[in-house]
Amino acid sequence: MSTKRHLAFDLGAESGRAIVGEIIDGKLQLTEIHRFATQGIHVNGSMRWDVYRLFGELKEGIRKYVAVYGSELSTIGVDTWGVDFGLLDKRGKLIGIPYHYRDKRSEGTDEILELKMGHERVYELTGIQFLYINTINQLISMKRDNDPSLEIAQDMLFMGDLLHYFLSGKVCAEYTLASVSQLYNTTKCEWSDEIFDAFDIPKSLQTKVVRAGDQIGNIRGDLAKETGISPQTIIVAPGVHDTASAFAAAPSEGENWAAISSGTWSLAGLEIDKPITNKASFEMNISNSGGVLNKTLFLKNVMGLWIIQQCKKTWNNTEPDLGYGEIVTRAHSTKPFAGMIDPDDSAFLNPQNAPQAVADYLKKTGQSSVDPNDVGQIARIVFEGLALKYRNVFGKLASATDKRIEVLHIMGGGIKNEMLNQFAANSMNLRIIAGPIEATAAGNILMQAYGVGEIDSLAQLRSVVRDSFDLKTYEPQDTKDWESAYQSFLKVCAIE
Repeated sequence: MSTKRHLAFDLGAESGRAIVGEIIDGKLQLTEIHRFATQGIHVNGSMRWDVYRLFGELKEGIRKYVAVYGSELSTIGVDTWGVDFGLLDKRGKLIGIPYHYRDKRSEGTDEILELKMGHERVYELTGIQFLYINTINQLISMKRDNDPSLEIAQDMLFMGDLLHYFLSGKVCAEYTLASVSQLYNTTKCEWSDEIFDAFDIPKSLQTKVVRAGDQIGNIRGDLAKETGISPQTIIVAPGVHDTASAFAAAPSEGENWAAISSGTWSLAGLEIDKPITNKASFEMNISNSGGVLNKTLFLKNVMGLWIIQQCKKTWNNTEPDLGYGEIVTRAHSTKPFAGMIDPDDSAFLNPQNAPQAVADYLKKTGQSSVDPNDVGQIARIVFEGLALKYRNVFGKLASATDKRIEVLHIMGGGIKNEMLNQFAANSMNLRIIAGPIEATAAGNILMQAYGVGEIDSLAQLRSVVRDSFDLKTYEPQDTKDWESAYQSFLKVCAIE
């Protein structure tokens, strides 16, 4: 095989894809060969990830690769969301079915965290923002509830690592996922014994850590035989945290840029050389999550398009054919700034009825009422809320780093929503470059290529990205109206 081929499995909270990548004449060519639903499943009152079904989809993706390209494949790598994990026993068997981060088991754990260690000390050690969905909170809930799984657990594998384990049989945790667990000291680059001791978490869960670009091992022989793929295929860790893979593929130049990985979540951040864990960043609850090739991602989570995804589920009960394109079309014809929401309010974390949650939020904050069945108006309120929150978040990130932001890159599936892209440019009074849409898969594949010597630096990787994808620029519009709206947003939503 003269040109190396790489297979990326990119799993998000709503869907996953198998994408083949090749670098030909300095340009990355991507071909999607398999798409599948991910999504959690409710079982006996809890929300879980059916990881065995997800692994079955990986095997199907490999079979489809073989059907098109034959058995020869250079590498495979998986990226997923962060914080969720599976536990292995001493025999290497998975204990139970991994929990979904939106499960309610972690409620009330922040109080335990503060009591036993204190938020400020945890942040000083890890530099990770506090979210009740974090790995540390999930483990605290297991200790609080006397979950017997911890008594027999030998290793902890985050979701992407667990899928790599199923592929290779090798036990390891990739750094970018370990970094967001709030159990890992990103300054010293090691698990924090102090945190494990404070919460009585077994240190056997301190799984060996590898880095993006490391070769984990060859594909399992039985799996190669089952799927028809070459047993010489190498499993290479990309930035297994999907945000790290997406930021790797930012088509950036210079230093004064910021980025959003836009999807179910909007991961908004800056790329810096080392963690910042000072009092200002602690008070602003900013994350220092691991990036690829020794970079740190100075990030804030914004709820993202999750709210619209959940709204669509409700609207589809009465309009089964309603798609995202039609939702945006209807939003264009509605009143601007008819209501304002803070997308990160707890009401939107896992609402049973998302349109009603928006209407209830407006009522709670003394705003004009809106019909939950008014698709366009509800959607516009959500899109405007996201754009206004972006401005607030990047203001905090810039002030904490003294970094000037001259351009914002928005990447990922969310860029298909051109209305939100334009609103972000308007709100931030900033030029926005949208693309690539497949940033996460591109970053995944290019880090696999790095792992086998096709690429030798982050600068070269980004040069390939710029040469490979069509990018769209958005310039600010109606900035006076958006400035007035932003001041109202801060007041109405009680945001500092």
